[in-house]
Amino acid sequence: MTEVLILILLGLAGYLLYKALRKKKPKVEALPKPTDLANLTIRDATRGDNVILSGAGLSYEDLSLTVDRLNRYESNGEQWFELSGLSAGKRIFLEWSEDDELEITLQRQGGLHLGAIGVTEEDLVQMDEERSRSRFIEFQDKRWYYRESAEAGYFKDDGPEGEGFYYWKFDCDDLTLFIEKYEGDPFEVGISEKISPSRIKIFRA
Repeated sequence: MTEVLILILLGLAGYLLYKALRKKKPKVEALPKPTDLANLTIRDATRGDNVILSGAGLSYEDLSLTVDRLNRYESNGEQWFELSGLSAGKRIFLEWSEDDELEITLQRQGGLHLGAIGVTEEDLVQMDEERSRSRFIEFQDKRWYYRESAEAGYFKDDGPEGEGFYYWKFDCDDLTLFIEKYEGDPFEVGISEKISPSRIKIFRA
């Protein structure tokens, strides 16, 4: 009887030891990797950072600005971001988004109105209904072909509270003519240019 009891106890001890050894080791949380300050991209940009746009001036000079605004936009499940700052007293706007690749645009012209580009509000409503890529606007001796129009949300300072607006976009090579309409405000018209991410350098202050 004693021998049987000893065997049972030994078996139980062995089973408990086996279970203890089989326990999964607790996962060690990976510490966040420090930001590589020598290789910052526009994705990393924050207020106070210095931005150099290589050859982006109208005479192909470099543009330099300090970021003082960071905003977010959302539309149909997609989002894009806007950063801006002053360069030689002029406000510079950069927008970036990332789908299959990083895309960046630099606003080249702003402050236009519908009359300046020969478009009426009725024209925009019709384009929005048709959504035809064959429709275009003739402006500055160029044809700007309809790309998209949609409702979007603007989130100042990347905050939780947004403001709705409607936009239309028209493309001509690497240029985009955009039209925006916020409730209670007149239409805003501008032109942006697609630029390569390699032309942008970010320096942490």
